[in-house]
Amino acid sequence: MSVKLAEINSVLEHSQCLLDENGVNTLFQRLATEITERCQFSNPVVLCVMTGAIVAVGQLLPKLNFPLEVDYIHATRYQGELVGSDLVWKQLPSIDLTDRTVIIIDDVLDEGITMAQVKSYCVEQGAKVCYLAVLVDKKIQQKKPAMADFVGYQADNEYLFGLGMDYKGYWRNLNGLYACPSNVDELLSQC
Repeated sequence: MSVKLAEINSVLEHSQCLLDENGVNTLFQRLATEITERCQFSNPVVLCVMTGAIVAVGQLLPKLNFPLEVDYIHATRYQGELVGSDLVWKQLPSIDLTDRTVIIIDDVLDEGITMAQVKSYCVEQGAKVCYLAVLVDKKIQQKKPAMADFVGYQADNEYLFGLGMDYKGYWRNLNGLYACPSNVDELLSQC
């Protein structure tokens, strides 16, 4: 599938900004404070769920002023698509998780399937405690198999991008949170 730059730019132009740069700064400071209060004495492993959480981890780490280790896991259901499918494991952590506190950081918790499986993996590897931290928790109509311990922003069930979340592989780099227009298909037919 080839994505036209006109489409990418048009989606941003017609999207709603849910959080601007000031809102983003406030979100990360609040998350860092909450994580610090609960985890500062536990020698945690911060586990970045690639690729979406790269911005969150990059913003949070300098605000977590306590000893920790960082690793990553790459598990995805989206692979550049707008709808998730089966989970694909691309990379497992290299740090031993046995008897460790693990803080799993991801960009968004929609259905909770990926986060539930990542948490299950960490527990199977011997983690004594697993906390889930997400930038965005989406309100959906069904029960989720995983709930976040730390949430930056509560959103409706709409397609979001920015802050590490992408629209067809683009706009992860935006320092803001955006919601795609509900008429995105109609809009894109004009590109």
